[in-house]
Amino acid sequence: MDFGKDDGGPPGHGPMMMERVRAHDWAATSVGALADWPQSLCTAVDIMLHAGQAMCLIWGADRIQIYNDEYARILGGRHPEALGLSAAGTWRERWDVLHPLIDRAFAGERVAIRDQPITMTRHGIDEQSWWNFAYSPVHDESGRIAGLLNICSDSTERVRALRDRDRAFENLRERESFTGSVLASSTDCIKVLDLDGKLAFMSDGGQRVMEVSDFNAILGCPWPDFWTGDGHREARAALEAARAGQSSSFIGRASTMKGNWKWWHVAVSPIFDADGRWDRILSVSRDITDLRESEEERDRFVRLVENSTDFVAMAHLDGRIFFMNDAARSIVGLEDVDYTSLSIADFFLPDALEIVMQDALPAVAERGSWSGDVLFRHFGTGELIPMLYSVFPITDASGEMVGYGTVTRDIRERKQAEEDMRYLNGELAHRLKNVLSVIQSVAQQTLRNSPDTQTAANALSARLVALGGATDILTGKSWRSADLRELAERTLAPHGGIGERIIIDGPPIVLQPEASMAFALALHELATNAAKYGALSNDTGIATLHWSVDGVDDDARLSVQWSERGGPPVTPPRCKGFGSVLIERSLRSYFKELSATDYRPEGLMLKLRGRLADAAL
Repeated sequence: MDFGKDDGGPPGHGPMMMERVRAHDWAATSVGALADWPQSLCTAVDIMLHAGQAMCLIWGADRIQIYNDEYARILGGRHPEALGLSAAGTWRERWDVLHPLIDRAFAGERVAIRDQPITMTRHGIDEQSWWNFAYSPVHDESGRIAGLLNICSDSTERVRALRDRDRAFENLRERESFTGSVLASSTDCIKVLDLDGKLAFMSDGGQRVMEVSDFNAILGCPWPDFWTGDGHREARAALEAARAGQSSSFIGRASTMKGNWKWWHVAVSPIFDADGRWDRILSVSRDITDLRESEEERDRFVRLVENSTDFVAMAHLDGRIFFMNDAARSIVGLEDVDYTSLSIADFFLPDALEIVMQDALPAVAERGSWSGDVLFRHFGTGELIPMLYSVFPITDASGEMVGYGTVTRDIRERKQAEEDMRYLNGELAHRLKNVLSVIQSVAQQTLRNSPDTQTAANALSARLVALGGATDILTGKSWRSADLRELAERTLAPHGGIGERIIIDGPPIVLQPEASMAFALALHELATNAAKYGALSNDTGIATLHWSVDGVDDDARLSVQWSERGGPPVTPPRCKGFGSVLIERSLRSYFKELSATDYRPEGLMLKLRGRLADAAL
């Protein structure tokens, strides 16, 4: 049993998987000897081994694994022992999770798994990765589900991006919590002085804020000496006023005991005894460094918010908007609009508004925050914009909630990427089903028209190789298109020298996927017939493939001609063989205006003509 030609593969895994599959002792497994494999299994394995995406075929009641080179990367240290081993034996530690999923696929259900964590060895280093898996049933010749195809795609970058985003949000929340706790724990420095201005007492909170580790070390020290410059003069004046029975205050700059300079608001007043006389002095110092620097901090905050590309806005409790940054106005088309006349409800259509009003805003009041995917509307175009909507409360100095704040992120690119991934997965599944249908049809017709098993095997193998070449080209183009010249050269190259015995001529044409497979089959049959009976059966004959395009747009017509000369004299056949039937059936849908075969004595000629749009992109 032959699975085609190796095209190279990933380094670090020893022999390529195609060679490993050929060399493996399958007779020792429940799959049976390679020569006895059913055509359905051979076909599925051949497609999988030529695929550029990680795939694993799980076959039979024992769930035996056959996989390609890309899937070997996922297995890491389990490869190559996993080849021919049961899925249960390979994934013992995850079998309790995988077993029911595989059973569901064998029962006919298509099963998808997102973001499965797997430790992989890349460049000799074990690293964490995440993968998407899709289990699809594979039917045998009787229509019974005999196996499943596991198609894998790497979602590591997306998972890491989401985790990085979550970590960034968590770090932001931690920083905000830390800043809040520092502000909540701040206290005034309360001191008692004697009438000479010497320290007699300092509160515990005062010692913390003044960074005093041992109060006894400064007990009895003159309080004005803790100040310098204008602060020293202000402190002495405040003492004189207190001795005169008057209260006073000043703002000065002084360092803590650890040398940290801060701004202080200081209130000094006499302490009266029970007889109304003062014998001590009270000094209360409040750290106002943050207050003094608040203007600068406010400017930094404004710059941060205005430079952010996220949607940042604030609203009153009744929903009226009172702040939006430039990015927010740009995202929803409010660059030149007075947004203060708007409310939260104006940004959403009814379905999204119901989520915001019934889920998001109540959750902010009850739990302190809410986040989720919500569609915003563009005020100019009406476009619906997918956003990661995060809402939190705005509180006043007493902690009372006075409004709502949001930092919302435009996730259109992420949503588009997810949609593209879903489309590509669906497209790949569709294309694989089409390929399997073509293979099934070719196999049935080949077996039906062949005189013996060996002839059938040779013919079917050659036709599948031609299909494989087309599949290789389509796989490289994400199954969207195939270049006609590249397809022709790859299909015809085994039959003679391109440019010498086989002449290929024509303008650039990009074929549709289905047309690519039809051309590959037809060209293979033409070249095979030429090699057996026609121009390529001797040393002098030449076969020419020429195509041209006439007209433009919907009137454009594609003409294709295969002609042979220099071979043995040609006589028309008494009946059409399967090769001729296959050519006609393969190309009939794409060349409806002309499909004529001329058995000229000097050489076979096939002419085709049809709408360009029927075959090409």
